[in-house]
Amino acid sequence: ARKDKDQPRDGAVPIRGVRGDLPVRFAPEGAVPGDRIVGIVQPGTGITIYPIQSPALQAFDDQPERWIDVRWDIDERTKERFPARVSVTAINAPGSLADIAQVVASNDANIHTLSMVRTAPDFTEMLIDLEVWDLKHLNRLLSQLKDNSSVSDARRVNG
Repeated sequence: ARKDKDQPRDGAVPIRGVRGDLPVRFAPEGAVPGDRIVGIVQPGTGITIYPIQSPALQAFDDQPERWIDVRWDIDERTKERFPARVSVTAINAPGSLADIAQVVASNDANIHTLSMVRTAPDFTEMLIDLEVWDLKHLNRLLSQLKDNSSVSDARRVNG
């Protein structure tokens, strides 16, 4: 089972370019195999892995010494889920949350955390931290969420 993405990972991390003695965590928005990724050294805490398109990386533009070139090193036989944050705008109606959870479950993904904010009388914004296999899995899930009648919009959050 995967630990919380804000905690260092136990055991081998499927990323090349990282020394084995450094704790590794994923950025809050997550990173999944298929993403281009970069590591940022966090003094005293280890390395944080970000998708290369994350706006959060701008905070490190003036600190090139903290950037580490990393890439995924995934064994296809090992099934491990990785964190990805999505934003879903859903119709505020009975059963909407159940519809979304069903799409996630039927795609063999997992909801790690969920927060909801009502943005208008008829709509609710959900931030969902998912656990998915890879980028293809995440994109397929987003496509099916967008096709669901309870969902107005679904997109990945990258920071």
